[in-house]
Amino acid sequence: MKKACVLLAPGCEEMEAVIVIDVLRRGGIEVVSAGLQSGVFEASRGVRLEADVSLDDLVGAKDFDLLVLPGGLPGTEALRDDVRVRDLLLHYVQTTGKRVGVLCAASLVLDAHGLLEGRKFTCYPGVAPDIQGGTWVDERVVIDGNLTTSQGPGTAMAFALELVKQLAGVETRMDVAEGLLFE
Repeated sequence: MKKACVLLAPGCEEMEAVIVIDVLRRGGIEVVSAGLQSGVFEASRGVRLEADVSLDDLVGAKDFDLLVLPGGLPGTEALRDDVRVRDLLLHYVQTTGKRVGVLCAASLVLDAHGLLEGRKFTCYPGVAPDIQGGTWVDERVVIDGNLTTSQGPGTAMAFALELVKQLAGVETRMDVAEGLLFE
């Protein structure tokens, strides 16, 4: 069974986090949400969330097939400034067979650590001018090697289904989309 880790920070975009976790689980992927802190926290629109485990207590943090960063502010800034997140991103981006998925403003995290250089990506259009590395593409979901990026809350379903396809195959993606009445 493929495994994914979704990193959660206070102020993250709740739709992006919850949709990705839900859709991946519907696709038969084991998902662990890891919070920058333990306990309940408030997401960007005031929804209260609680991660499965704190990042400090996450066992096998480098053993997942996929690492996902939802956007939202100020969650993106918290992810960007956390050295543990930087180290995980470097590992996942640079390791063959590992995948990284990033939504919305969280592309700023990749950019802050030089991980967009020479890559195509997308992000929330209002954030694109703040990103120095890579080539921004105005599409809902962009795939460049082991990096998949998406624009925002409204594209989270398409993004999550793409991740299901990457980890579990086209048929599983089609079954999940049909069950969700997405297509």
